[in-house]
Amino acid sequence: EKGAFTGAEERKEGKFEQANGGTLFFDEITNLPIGTQAKLLRAVQERKFQHLGGKRDISVDVRIIVATNIGLSEAVGTGKFREDLFHRLNEFHINLPPLKERKEDLSVLAKYFLDEANRELGKKTGGFSGEAMRFLLDYQWPGNIRELKNVIKRAVLLADSNHITPADL
Repeated sequence: EKGAFTGAEERKEGKFEQANGGTLFFDEITNLPIGTQAKLLRAVQERKFQHLGGKRDISVDVRIIVATNIGLSEAVGTGKFREDLFHRLNEFHINLPPLKERKEDLSVLAKYFLDEANRELGKKTGGFSGEAMRFLLDYQWPGNIRELKNVIKRAVLLADSNHITPADL
C-alpha cells in the first residue's frame, strides 16, 4: 500500500492478485524461507491476504502448482519445509522423472528449443544431424531441461551450417 515503507508511492498488485482465477506457480518451493512459508500457508488456507500496510483482506481464488528438485517429504523430514504447508499443497502429486530417464521426450523438446532459439536469435537452423541427435540422446543431462535448452541455444548461435552438428554441441 502507498506509504507502507519508504518509496512505496502507490498500491501495487501482488502475484496472488494477478493470478486470481488462474494458476500461481512456485518453482523450487523448498528454497522459500520458513517465515515466508508460514505466510504462504495462511494465504493458501484462508484464500485471502492483506497488502503490506493494508487494513482489509483481499480474497483470491488461485490454483497453486509447486515444483522442487528434492522431495517435499524429504524437506519436511529435515526441517527445511513446514509439514502443515506440505499437507496443504500435496493434494495431487505428479512425479516428473529427470530428462535422463525420459529419452523419448528428448527429440520433441530439442525441436521445440531449436525453434525457440531460431526465433530469439533470428536464425534459420534447420535441425540436427544424425550424429548430433545421437549425442543428445546419449548424454545424461545432469542440468535437466534447463541444460538442454541452453545447449541448444548455444548450438544455434554457433552453427554455421543448416544443421546442428556434434561440434556445435
